[in-house]
Amino acid sequence: MTNIKQSVGILGAGISGLSVAYKLSQNNIDATVYEKNQQVGGAIKTHNENGWLVEEGPNTLMVNSKEVWDLLEELNLKNRSIEAGKTAKKRFIVKNGQPTSLPMSLGSFLTTNLFSLRAKFRLLKEPFISRSNKEDESIADFITRRLGREPLDYAVNPFVSGIYAGDPKNLSMKHTFESLWGMEQQHGSLLMGMLKRDRNSNSPRRALLSFEGGNQQLPIAIADALDKGIQTETEIQSVAKDDEKWMVKGQRNNHTFSDEHDIIISTLPAHLLSTIFDDSIFKPLDNLPYAPLSVVALGFSDEQVGHPLDGFGMLIPEAEKRKTLGVLFSSSLFPGRAPGNHQLLTCFIGGARNPELAEKSKEELQDIVLSEISDMLDISGEPVFSHHKFWPKTIPQYEIGYDQFLNQIAQIEKQKKGLFVEGNFRDGVSVPDCILSGFETAKKVQTFLSGK
Repeated sequence: MTNIKQSVGILGAGISGLSVAYKLSQNNIDATVYEKNQQVGGAIKTHNENGWLVEEGPNTLMVNSKEVWDLLEELNLKNRSIEAGKTAKKRFIVKNGQPTSLPMSLGSFLTTNLFSLRAKFRLLKEPFISRSNKEDESIADFITRRLGREPLDYAVNPFVSGIYAGDPKNLSMKHTFESLWGMEQQHGSLLMGMLKRDRNSNSPRRALLSFEGGNQQLPIAIADALDKGIQTETEIQSVAKDDEKWMVKGQRNNHTFSDEHDIIISTLPAHLLSTIFDDSIFKPLDNLPYAPLSVVALGFSDEQVGHPLDGFGMLIPEAEKRKTLGVLFSSSLFPGRAPGNHQLLTCFIGGARNPELAEKSKEELQDIVLSEISDMLDISGEPVFSHHKFWPKTIPQYEIGYDQFLNQIAQIEKQKKGLFVEGNFRDGVSVPDCILSGFETAKKVQTFLSGK
């Protein structure tokens, strides 16, 4: 039976840490959650200003698992969630400087000018291409080998930049698109894998969501549901094992504190671990790559935007030689993102494609973005609203050879009994991925306590 008297400390009140704490609390295991910032949520941050609602981090949640649906129900968030409108299914890819609809059906694929006739015929070869014998392969190599160059340049490349802020030439297919990698390994073909994929009618409903008041409502709701409050504005300076206890030391409200726990769950970014745990075994994680990113939100009146903004947004392939990675049509996705008769565009710049650009000032970035998207979206004049958020290390990059970091984390947990390492650098970068991974970590902690 689980010993509920055991003391658990969780480092970080982002979605990973909160998810672990929530699942533990459901099993009568209280945890102390340490957070250096004033607010919970980590990278999930919502900025409200005079009727403009800007997501500084993740803009949407793709919910497709029972566990996440159940969480929203338990938090009374399901009725306060907002599903993206039907136009969100329409995605634009920029080609020759103009946004072009990404084909979503066989008919639209046959007629689209996004891909040449030669590229369309090239796809017919896919079922007859042999599977790779490599242990790992870049996304670029995998897609080019199976589908050809144009699908890489004008479908996969912009998608990877939009989701991971990454470079498909460096990212691992096995770790970034595990399901597609598995299709080739199991079926020898992506097409055959998709045809044989289980179409279970009982599978959870898929929906693209946000919340009234923005995505930060989710971590706030989880924090409010916990029996013990989150210790915000608490900076952890060191964590070390002292006999059978973990000693956590730091600063809280300008005062030094020292707590002890039987178990520590770290959900901090990988590069911070060696600064807190004074042990050389953590040093290899310093090299785990992250991509810098700037989010530039621009608001316009309806009269300033000629494009109907009738879609999710537009992604800009590297082949277009632009600096902007992509633009979300935020006020088309969800209501309440802009004042009446106005439109909000959320733009992204930097990433692995142009990391040096992410550090530029708000004014410089605004000029760059406007100069690139004004013609594409028929925008006139200056924005009536703007907001900028810079993330120096935003999304971990699951690059080729990423197994070395996963193996190192496993080695750390093996050597450091009672320490669990969790975060978006381990089991996926999306918010639902982090929630599910947090739930799994909570199960591991329960098993560990039962063993003790």
